[in-house]
Amino acid sequence: MRLQKKSTLISLKLFVCLLFTQISFAQFTIPEKPTLQTSVYDYANVLSATEKTQLEEKLIKYSDSTTTQIVVITIESLKGEDIGILTPKWGHAWGIGGTAKNDNGVLILLAKAERKIWISPGYGLEDRLTAGIGGEITRNIIIPEFKAGSYYKGLDKGTDALFDVFKGKYK
Repeated sequence: MRLQKKSTLISLKLFVCLLFTQISFAQFTIPEKPTLQTSVYDYANVLSATEKTQLEEKLIKYSDSTTTQIVVITIESLKGEDIGILTPKWGHAWGIGGTAKNDNGVLILLAKAERKIWISPGYGLEDRLTAGIGGEITRNIIIPEFKAGSYYKGLDKGTDALFDVFKGKYK
């Protein structure tokens, strides 16, 4: 009888350990690529309908005139993923790259719960949008607007700064 209780206790402990292990290894699953593609995917609902439309129209107009595609995605949580790894992986999975020949797309990923944002350029833009410049835009332009309470202003001003980078006018 005593051996049976010990065995049951060990089984219960193993089950609990397995459960916690599964939770800690949870990963973010990139959603299926939408059939109707656009430039703003606000899964975290941080933008009003008007703000989303304004940002979307601006980015589509920019893409139409330059072939450089900028896509903004907001999510609730990274679910344990590293944003610097998830962002380019997502861009690749969805084929965000401007034109296939030029690979000139940019993905901006915002994770609301972790308060993180990452800008990931395609290979065709890495010479102009370096990690240093992307980090500078994030720290000096986007994050101050987020802290002031406006995700929209941060993303709007951040994308304007990207336009300046690609025109060679960013200082």
